[in-house]
Amino acid sequence: MSITITDNDTGTVVVEKTAAKDDTLNLASDATVKAGTILARDSSSLKLVVFVKGGSTNENGVPKAVLAYELDGSSGDNPVRVMTGGIADKNRLVIHADGDNANVDAAVLDQLRDYGIAAIDVAQLGRDDNPQDTVDS
Repeated sequence: MSITITDNDTGTVVVEKTAAKDDTLNLASDATVKAGTILARDSSSLKLVVFVKGGSTNENGVPKAVLAYELDGSSGDNPVRVMTGGIADKNRLVIHADGDNANVDAAVLDQLRDYGIAAIDVAQLGRDDNPQDTVDS
């Protein structure tokens, strides 16, 4: 018999939201956009796009919002509600190209803070942490 143990993570990227906005996220292709993904605003279309670290095309390298939930998006325009101000869990921020927070450094956090989003370390007390994934008997 094999028993599978699953960790249930009930945390969120939003620690304290002070501002949110309904907006449009433009995707180049169909994609799942993770909760915590940092977004920029295209200076030409004025629509949100995924943030590109070091990006220089139409301000795609300037983080201005955070997606607070996972989006199963399609190519083109997708309606979204984004965090535009408040406090975020920095461990849950995501750079879309990386799929995680490995490259969310001090420079990215400073840029987010310039636009009203402060990122802090948060201990997730609501997360069950199991020492192993499966139990065999």
